[in-house]
Amino acid sequence: MSNKTINGIMFIIAGLGSIVVYIGLGETGILDKSHTEKIAAYALLAMPLAFMMTRNIERNNLIDSGLLVIVVGLSMGLVSDAISSAEISTESESIGDVIAWTGWSIMYLGMFVTGIGYLRTKLFPQWLSGLLAVAAFAFFAFIAILNGEQLANNEDLIAPLWMANSIVLVIMGIFTIRRTNKKTK
Repeated sequence: MSNKTINGIMFIIAGLGSIVVYIGLGETGILDKSHTEKIAAYALLAMPLAFMMTRNIERNNLIDSGLLVIVVGLSMGLVSDAISSAEISTESESIGDVIAWTGWSIMYLGMFVTGIGYLRTKLFPQWLSGLLAVAAFAFFAFIAILNGEQLANNEDLIAPLWMANSIVLVIMGIFTIRRTNKKTK
């Protein structure tokens, strides 16, 4: 399997993995909350891997900076989900929620910065790089500006924003697999 195929699959897993786990396994009751969060965390690790592999094809400071911010935000988000899913007490869930929105907003800020970096390269079509930047910024702004209570009151907007970003990642995976760049194998 070529590097670009593996890279593309990583984007697709990053886009679809957590959705499949949360909706397909968690919401249906196949897995409990703790196992759902753990498996979703493994799927989400594909995101920084996908961005890192693409970064090795063509480098630029914004892509590198965005990747670093993604890793920091993803780490915070995964810790918050682990705390919340432990179901030790209502306090642990509250602590997890406080960390969650900051961590996830930071991750989407990193995706926005990476999208701007991609706009400065020919790794993806300009419209796709721009779409990544816009979708990531919209989700970042939504969860960064609102407090926990406001997010709870507007919870119906979270899924569409999350899905939009997931769709962009899947499209990036398809473009990565189909890339004809001679630098990739």
